[in-house]
Amino acid sequence: MIARTLRLVFVGALMAALLAACSRFVLPPDAFVVGGEERPAVVVPPPDHDPAVPTPLLMMLHGYRSSAARVERVFPFGSGAAVAGVIVVRPQGTRDTAGQRYWNAAEACCDLLDRDVDDEQYLLEIIEEIEATVAVSDVAVFGHSNGGFMAYTLACRNPARFAAVITVAGALDDPPPDCGADGPPRVLHIHGTDDGIINYEGGSILGQPPYTGAAATVAVFADGAGCGPLTAGAPFDLDADIEGAETVPLVADCPEGRRVMHWRIDGGPHEPAVRENFAARVLRFAFPE
Repeated sequence: MIARTLRLVFVGALMAALLAACSRFVLPPDAFVVGGEERPAVVVPPPDHDPAVPTPLLMMLHGYRSSAARVERVFPFGSGAAVAGVIVVRPQGTRDTAGQRYWNAAEACCDLLDRDVDDEQYLLEIIEEIEATVAVSDVAVFGHSNGGFMAYTLACRNPARFAAVITVAGALDDPPPDCGADGPPRVLHIHGTDDGIINYEGGSILGQPPYTGAAATVAVFADGAGCGPLTAGAPFDLDADIEGAETVPLVADCPEGRRVMHWRIDGGPHEPAVRENFAARVLRFAFPE
C-alpha cells in the first residue's frame, strides 16, 4: 500500500510537470505515466477502466520529425480506443543533434546521425511497466513512417510479444530480415501509391541502406506465415482528400490464426487524411472479438 501511494505521488508530480509544459492538454483522471523522467509517455485507459480486468493495449509510434501529439492528430485513435475499450500509449522518440525526434528502427531509417539509441529496449520496457500497473490482454503496435519501421522491427525481433502490427508508410530493410514465420498473428500494411517520402516501390533515405516496397514488405509476412496469394476486395474510402473509394484491401489467404492485409491507397500521399472510421477499422483488425 505504501509503495503504491509513493508511486501515485511520483506519477502525480510527473504528470503535473507534463501538464505545466503542455497546458492545453487535459488528461483523464485515470491516466498514468511510464518511461522515466527523460522520456515519459502518458498512458490513457478507456473510460471507467478497471485496472484488474485484462484490456488490449495499443502502442502508437510517430514518424521522423513528428511527435506523440501529432501522431494522434493525424491518426486519431483516442476516441476510437475509448469506445473499443483499448488502452493507448504514445511514446516519444529521442531528438537527434538537429533537434528532430526519431526512432532508431532499422539500417534504412532513421538514425541518420548515428546516435545508436536502443529504442527497441526502451519500448519493450514501456510495455512491461504498463503491464506491472494494469492488466493487459493483447498488445498491438501502430506506426507511421519511421514509426512504421520501428513497429516492424519490434514485431520481427519480438514475435511473441505482439498480437498485431499496423503501419502506415512503414517498411523493412532491403534485403528484409527473416521475420514472417514467427511474426505476429495479424499484420496490416497501409501505403499510398503516391507517397513521396517512403516510396511505395521502395528506395532509400539520404544515402542510407535501401528499404522494401509495399509489395515486398507484405510478402515477407505473408510468405513467412504460409499464406497464399493476396486477393483484392471491394475498394473503400479511407482518405478524405481523395474523391471516391480509393483504397483497395488486399487480403492474403492465410492459415487459421494468421491474417496479413495490405490497404493500397491509390493516389495516396505519405500522410493520408483518414476518415473518422479509420480508428474503428484498425482496432477491429488488431483486436478482433
